[in-house]
Amino acid sequence: MSASRLAPLPFLLVVLAAPAPAVARTAASAGCPPRLVARCFTLTVPLDHGGAVPGSVRLRVARIPSRKAFRPPLVGLTGGPGQAGVVFAETYDILLPTIGRDLVVFDQRGTGGSGLLRCTAFERRVPTGLSNPAGACGRSLGPRRSFYTSADSADDLEALRVRLGAPRIALYAVSYGTRVALEYARRHPQRVERMILDSPIGIDAPDPLARETFAAVPRVVRDVCRAGCGGAYAHPVSDLARLRARLRRAPIRHVLRRGTRRVPVRVSADDLLSMLVTGDLEPELLAEIPPAVRAALAGHGGALARLKLRLLSIDSGGPISEFSPALFATTTCEESPLAWDPAAGPASRRSQARAAANATSAAAFFPFDRRAGIAAGPLPLCADWPAPARAVAPEPPLPAGIPALVLSGELDLRTPLETARALTRALPGAQLLVERGVGHSVLGADPGGCADAAVGAFLGGGALPRCRRGGASLTLSAQDVGGPVRSRANRVERHAWTSFYRASSTGRRSMTGSAPASARTTWSRPAR
Repeated sequence: MSASRLAPLPFLLVVLAAPAPAVARTAASAGCPPRLVARCFTLTVPLDHGGAVPGSVRLRVARIPSRKAFRPPLVGLTGGPGQAGVVFAETYDILLPTIGRDLVVFDQRGTGGSGLLRCTAFERRVPTGLSNPAGACGRSLGPRRSFYTSADSADDLEALRVRLGAPRIALYAVSYGTRVALEYARRHPQRVERMILDSPIGIDAPDPLARETFAAVPRVVRDVCRAGCGGAYAHPVSDLARLRARLRRAPIRHVLRRGTRRVPVRVSADDLLSMLVTGDLEPELLAEIPPAVRAALAGHGGALARLKLRLLSIDSGGPISEFSPALFATTTCEESPLAWDPAAGPASRRSQARAAANATSAAAFFPFDRRAGIAAGPLPLCADWPAPARAVAPEPPLPAGIPALVLSGELDLRTPLETARALTRALPGAQLLVERGVGHSVLGADPGGCADAAVGAFLGGGALPRCRRGGASLTLSAQDVGGPVRSRANRVERHAWTSFYRASSTGRRSMTGSAPASARTTWSRPAR
């Protein structure tokens, strides 16, 4: 099979009973993926690990045994928030070199087979984007919504470790999953043997105005245009700024033909940003945006309209069994840093968000503007979300001494390279691998390449290999990442595979997405 992408990446009601002991089930009844040699079971955990609020959640777990396990098990953490895990167990099994380790994947609370959260009316709006107001969903969930945070998932992970009987575990986390991994490492550093953080979220979670994404846009656009950008390489960033200003005054309206149908397409300034962010999943499409922008400036908007439709088809949430919009909204609105007082009403929240944007230099959003910053943050989703019923506890300090490998794609706009560098600096002993020509979700974007080799060596306890094939990548230690990113580049093979999370808003069907037909690789199950 071709690997699908681990997404990063959105929430119905869970019927909660009194806490009960864990109950093992057969593979069929527990929903084990077909053709997968796995032991599936359920683990019952408290709704509130603090014990103040009654109720429980049953977690669905898949454990893929090694032929001879002599290392701690490797636990995979998917993105979202809202993405299920067990449905992607086969992809993990192919993707991760787990020799000597059992591989464990589970549906985090509120997803897949682990007490799936549902808000039907909200789900119907998901195809048009996860920026729709989710307040009615939050009110329907009631006070229980406060127990679907990353901290709760980290406590679930500790309960799973105990159930596995493992003194320590290793972690592979992608996108939002890296937040859960770090939360667990903060709480239980002595229980983490090592961790791989692929396309990590920032230490302080997504910025409420998405400033980390805006800061990366000029660099990413210039990096994309190194190969030419179809003649638009001269001024791609200023071209974006000019078109953004023009679209604020009058969006592009274009009619495309789809067989016998005529499809009207509207491209706004905010669409332009969304297209760039979604394009980090498909670098080949990302490279088509600067020429389309140049054409639109010349009065020809058809190419940009066609790109919008193609990119929209990439970043859809997938079936509810694989991605829960209700859980996405719940976790995002309950725990994200906000540009407003969560106790304020919707109108005041909007005013406070605008004030925060106005207090920020316009240069922080260039080539976009402050309106784009507000639209890209959690305000559109969370403006009318109920005030949190439980305060978010302060995070413990980041752990020291845990071996960590950070993976980052240079074209990632959801969780940009600058974010990965800051995280690597904050984790003593961490190593950073930067992959050229790759966007979000590095490991899925580079089968057989430098990241794959590095992960295998890291999980085996060895030194990271030096790669000297084709494109460019680099490996840095925590002490190295303060300087220019390209100062210590090693050579590695560049693959056309694409990646799969808008760090603050969208979900997608897979771990990583699907590759262009010309770039697809046939994988066999690695030796275990």
